Amino acid sequence: MISIIGLGASSLGAASHEEMLKTLNHAFDAGINYVDLAAGHASIFKAVGEALKGRRDTIYLQIHFGAEYTSGEYGWTTDLKRIKESIQWQLDCLQTDYIDYGFIHCIDEEEGLKAIQENGVLDYILDLKKKGIIHYIGLSSHSPKLVHKVLAMKILDMSCLVLILLMI
Repeated sequence: MISIIGLGASSLGAASHEEMLKTLNHAFDAGINYVDLAAGHASIFKAVGEALKGRRDTIYLQIHFGAEYTSGEYGWTTDLKRIKESIQWQLDCLQTDYIDYGFIHCIDEEEGLKAIQENGVLDYILDLKKKGIIHYIGLSSHSPKLVHKVLAMKILDMSCLVLILLMI
């Protein structure tokens, strides 16, 4: 079961490494077992990886395909090579060989959806799922129209209700 309250990492990376570890360990010890790694800073990934030691099997991680951190800060891309590099970097920092929830990140316009279809990103995500590296595929979007279009593609594991709640 996923905890009712999850931990968003968007601003944690602005803290010191020690403060991030203290926050993560406090959250995990309090029963929070879901971490959304859409972060503003790359430093959170190494801290989460360190905090996961000995409890990876009880903590659920959510990453975002297209959110890119290899520069040290948040970036966004639909480039397949950069996404592959970013996912490997995230797995290495998190000290894990799988991710529970992989969200197709920030697809708000038709052009973004078309780009991930045409440049192989969607096929890459589906292949990671087939290999067990990503357990479930979701979507991050601010556009109900795009959410419905992606739902019709039948590639998402997350229910429509969950996606709508994430958009609010």
